[in-house]
Amino acid sequence: MRTRSWALLLGAIFLILAGLALWQSLGTKPAGSAAVYADGVLVRTVDLSVDGEYRVESAEGWNLLRVRDGKLAVTAASCPDGDCVRCGPRNTDPPIVCLPNRISIRFSDSGEVDGVVR
Repeated sequence: MRTRSWALLLGAIFLILAGLALWQSLGTKPAGSAAVYADGVLVRTVDLSVDGEYRVESAEGWNLLRVRDGKLAVTAASCPDGDCVRCGPRNTDPPIVCLPNRISIRFSDSGEVDGVVR
């Protein structure tokens, strides 16, 4: 009886986690644009529907961004670790961040309002 209770409990937890993962993946939709920040200041807004390459510079270094097929990727960077380059192309959260160069890229759906500040 004790083993069966544990099996039922673990099965219920698994089903709940699988449902949450499915809900999370179905709830996200691709972004229409990306906001690029250098040193905390918005320096460029990139339309993800237009392919292109962009160089973003900050006081600490530079990053080369490439938009292709609706996804943005960091293809080269002057930072020593290159974590931002290895994260790959994406068009949804989480944001792409290059800590050494102080550059962050946040995705947003074009036309939607995040919030209003009064």
